[in-house]
Amino acid sequence: MAFTFVLGLAALFQLVAVLMALRLNTIYRRRYAWLFISGAGVLMTLWIGAGIVDTIQNPPGNIIWEPTLWVQTLATLLTAILFFAGIATIEPLFKENEAARALLASENALLNREVQHSREEMMLAQRVQANLLPKCAPVVAGLDIAFLSRPAEWTSGDYFDFVQPDDDTLIVTVADVCGHGLGPALLMTTSRSYFRGIARTRRQCQPIINTWNNAIAEDVEAGDFMTALVVRLSIQDRQIEYLGAGQNGLLIHADGSFEELERSGPPLGVIDNFEYPCPEPVALASGQILVLCTDGIHETEGKNGKQFGTKRIADLISTHREMTAAEMVKRLDIEVRNFAIAPKAQDDLTAVIIKVS
Repeated sequence: MAFTFVLGLAALFQLVAVLMALRLNTIYRRRYAWLFISGAGVLMTLWIGAGIVDTIQNPPGNIIWEPTLWVQTLATLLTAILFFAGIATIEPLFKENEAARALLASENALLNREVQHSREEMMLAQRVQANLLPKCAPVVAGLDIAFLSRPAEWTSGDYFDFVQPDDDTLIVTVADVCGHGLGPALLMTTSRSYFRGIARTRRQCQPIINTWNNAIAEDVEAGDFMTALVVRLSIQDRQIEYLGAGQNGLLIHADGSFEELERSGPPLGVIDNFEYPCPEPVALASGQILVLCTDGIHETEGKNGKQFGTKRIADLISTHREMTAAEMVKRLDIEVRNFAIAPKAQDDLTAVIIKVS
């Protein structure tokens, strides 16, 4: 009778433990934990039940002389009690886990909202900036003009523009703010306002770039700067003036040879009140091509570790000089993409091609 009572008590503990495990699963939805724990509890309950039936059907003849049976029975009871205690004390762990899960879900939801908000703001900044850049090239008699503009991120630190103060003059600039992203894009926007206001009133390259440099120098902190090319094309005289602030240009001749239009001084914003030199006019002939690029194209790194470089740009344009400006721009974009080691551009890419017809 004593064996049956002890085994029955063990079975009771096992049954209560199984019910508690079921309750935990109902609250915390830990189905795999429920499967393993409850499965073990059910098997132990069946084992104890079988022991009870066997004890009832075959009671031990002399309790005093059955120490092994007593040890087994008490060990079964102790196991059942420990299993019950484990289930009873595991709930705080479930509560802590659930609280951590809820906190993580809340933080993830907050992070997703912030990311979505930032994404919407960047999309807005991208649209605003895109509206500040030319939508199409100007139509000028005797010139075929096309451009490439591909930002590395949502916004670009590159800037290009065309200003026509009169029917005989076209002023072109290609500029590159140090770095890329939102900060350079903001400086680019400010620089655009300066350039447009200055180019409409000064008209000559030297006063344009001198005034522009002084305006930029007042806005940037130490270490920030902007490279720029300013070209003034005189349609009637068929000549150009050129000044490069930390940036070079290319002039491809009709026979395929080329010359590099050297920089004329430091980038804008580096030295306040710097006097850029007065440029010498360069005559334009039919078939010549003016190529103005930011360093994102020059410095595109290839699989061999080398950069795309000025020579490769010149050879490419020279080889395809019979194409239209738009076709050359497209070919340049394709070649730079194919050359790059990474599928995503590491810097903003901007180019303006002007072909003299």
